Amino acid sequence: MAIKSTGRLNKELMDLNSNNPIEGVSIAIVGDSLANWNATILGPQDTPYVGGKFVVNIDFSDNYPFKAPKVHFKTKIFHPNIKQDTGEICAQAIENNWVPTLNARFVIESLVTLLKNPNADHPLEAEIAEVYQKNYPSFCQKAQEFTATYAK
Repeated sequence: MAIKSTGRLNKELMDLNSNNPIEGVSIAIVGDSLANWNATILGPQDTPYVGGKFVVNIDFSDNYPFKAPKVHFKTKIFHPNIKQDTGEICAQAIENNWVPTLNARFVIESLVTLLKNPNADHPLEAEIAEVYQKNYPSFCQKAQEFTATYAK
């Protein structure tokens, strides 16, 4: 990773952890690489994810800030826009909107928004999206079960 990117990531990490944190989010560096973070996101209020702790890996090593970081949920989640087996998120959430002026805060805020507002019109998990659209109470129950089981 370029020195410029390292300086930028260090500044962004300091901002997110100390100066201007996002409520319900904590960030830790993975190993000794400033380009690899784990963000722990508390399940937002008024969602079936409330009470859960979701760990999301954010990898900035591939030409950040010119390319969006790679993002995947390490915590298993029942969500139409997050692959259950890999934790991959819908590219539309971050990659399709990426420009180099965006930053780690944008990525993390996008993840929180995704938890608050699933988009069943552009799912990665079609079956979950169908449950979300046709039987929302059942979706909530299943999402709560996953949260209780995997997001402790």
